[in-house]
This record gives sequence, structure tokens and C-alpha cells, in this order.
Amino acid sequence: MSTTKPMPSEAATTEIPGVPLTIEGYSVLHQMMRFRWTSWRALDDATRRNIVGEAVPVLKGMEQNAKGQSVFYSLIGHKGDLMFIHFRASFDELNRAELQLAQLRLSEYWEPTTSYLSIIELGLYE
Repeated sequence: MSTTKPMPSEAATTEIPGVPLTIEGYSVLHQMMRFRWTSWRALDDATRRNIVGEAVPVLKGMEQNAKGQSVFYSLIGHKGDLMFIHFRASFDELNRAELQLAQLRLSEYWEPTTSYLSIIELGLYE
């Protein structure tokens, strides 16, 4: 049994990057939302379950989309309760992701607090 450690270059090739690797760049949309807790709590349990049941497969599909991933976070602080980050190849695809979320019944219970667009351009210098 060998106890040698892999060379740093070998270890680096097995790590999963935190962002999509691309030379052309990736378009990114960050959306921060405040959740309308009072309105949500006013719903009966069955209605809340139906709304969540509709949203979960859509959100999972967006997280696992091979053409552009979306990630969803709970926020701490005054900017909101939720943050959605969408990685796509173009602004048109970002708009489709934004519209996909807006079509969910769950979207009736959040309101945008802020959003911004950015482009990731990684230098693949190694």
C-alpha cells in the first residue's frame, strides 16, 4: 500500500469547480426575494402543500439543468429571505429562468428586493 500523496496538479484535477468552466463566459442572474410570511401562514395546510408540490420538481430541474444550473439559498440579513442564482450561456436563457420561476404559484408569496446581472469569465491559465 502506497502512502504517497498526490502531486498538487493531480489533486487539482479531481476537484469540482465552484462555477461552470468556460472560456466564453457565463451569464449570471442573482435574485433576492423577501418571503410574504403573513400571506403564506394564512393559507390552509393543503393549499401550502399543493403550492410546494408544484414548485419542488421545477426547482430541482433548474438545479440539475445540464445547460445552465440554478442554485437557491436562504439569506441572512436585510436583503431578503431567499436568493436565486442562475448560471446560463446567455441573457435570453436567464430571462427564461426568471420567467419559469415567475410562473410558479409560489412566486405569489415572494417579492423581489434586489437583483443583478454579471458575467463569469474564467482564465483557464493552468
